[in-house]
Amino acid sequence: MKVLLVRPDLNKKATTVKNFMFGEPLGIECVSAILKETGNEVLLVDLLAESKRNFKKYIRKFKPDLVGFTSQCTDIDNILLLAADVKKLNKNIKVMVGGIQATISPEAYFNKNIDYVFKSTTRDNIAQLIKQMEEGTNEEISGVYSRKRQYQSTLESCQNEYIKPDRECSRKYRKKYKYVGYSPCAILQTSYGCRNHCKFCVRWRIEGRKVVELPIQDVVDELESLEEPYVMIIDNDFLINEKRLLAFLDLIEQRNIHKKYIVYGSVKSILEKEYIFERLAKDGVVAVIVGYESFDDTQLKEWNKGATVDDNFRATQILRQNKIAIWGSFILLPDFSKEDFRKLIRYHKQLKPELLTFSPLVPHPLTPLYEEYKDRLIYDQEDYEKWNFGDVLIRPSKMTLKQYYWEILKFGIPINLNFYSVKYMLTAFPLSNTFRMIFGFHQSIKVYVKNILFGRER
Repeated sequence: MKVLLVRPDLNKKATTVKNFMFGEPLGIECVSAILKETGNEVLLVDLLAESKRNFKKYIRKFKPDLVGFTSQCTDIDNILLLAADVKKLNKNIKVMVGGIQATISPEAYFNKNIDYVFKSTTRDNIAQLIKQMEEGTNEEISGVYSRKRQYQSTLESCQNEYIKPDRECSRKYRKKYKYVGYSPCAILQTSYGCRNHCKFCVRWRIEGRKVVELPIQDVVDELESLEEPYVMIIDNDFLINEKRLLAFLDLIEQRNIHKKYIVYGSVKSILEKEYIFERLAKDGVVAVIVGYESFDDTQLKEWNKGATVDDNFRATQILRQNKIAIWGSFILLPDFSKEDFRKLIRYHKQLKPELLTFSPLVPHPLTPLYEEYKDRLIYDQEDYEKWNFGDVLIRPSKMTLKQYYWEILKFGIPINLNFYSVKYMLTAFPLSNTFRMIFGFHQSIKVYVKNILFGRER
């Protein structure tokens, strides 16, 4: 069977960081690996890396039996349009959708042009689907909603399983993949789940409450096979397991693997393993993404962060002493006053992370925050493109929505374009990548200005 796998292009209406965090499509590479294991012919089309105009050309030339899309919340409209294009060209081509948004909100894809929606993806359910298509049968498949069955399912969805990605399918695009300023950059996942269980976080609710780790030997084998000089390790907290971390360092030193790494690390994990960071820096860790989230201890406790404001300072100092860049993040609360925004700016000046991202609080339906804030939502749950970690979803309590966007704008400019951060970007990244990052922030500014002028009040 011939299968065309597609990552959709950018939804230009959504506030997004894809301008400078354009990583490889790891999930679709895993699906490719499964399909190839059973003898199917696979072609990947990454519309983030090439023109959308080429999509129909690939359909006509490749003549797929099945087209599969990967999805995030901002991709829904684009995927529905692309699925309609597929059916217009050939109504007999089957269309399937998977990815994070299909897991969270499969009903978003219950559409006349979508034949299958994967709430979860495993070797078994993909193999069953291919077999059913070949045999013309229509039994229920665990984790899959079928249009022929009116998207009804009585089978429990299964947990996503680890599949070694097929990076060969993305070879033509790999030089274009980047993470912030580093490119070309590969993505590697070595564990699933998280021990921290932060109240606002969706990821551990999808991946599991317990950390499931891949054998470190397999991790380093895969790492050694990567051609890219930069690697983004996307585990929730790569620094969590001291024994495993030391084994990782032992192996890359023994094999003489020289790459640069960006990793996620919690404040708690950094403080627990202070002595390791000199070695981590020597072996290539150039940046740690740290979720500071708040300047208030009460808020950190409520969110189950497992750290205090003082802990944030101590963790920052450990990284700085070892010349590892800190990429911090904060959450902007809907009950912020103008003074709270000023406090956050002062806190940032004290911490001085090399880079900082921020997002308005997202009360995701999979978290208890949804019930807490549902009476104050500005957008419905079905306004999927707005649930993008950029737009304000909760009506502010201490100012109008337009005023709140204005405060975000006044906060964002000094946070992103201060001398300290710009100097870091110019030193750490190629000049062209620095300009892309500034352009990406410029695009966000345009969205915030538009929201100030035309923002929705409800």
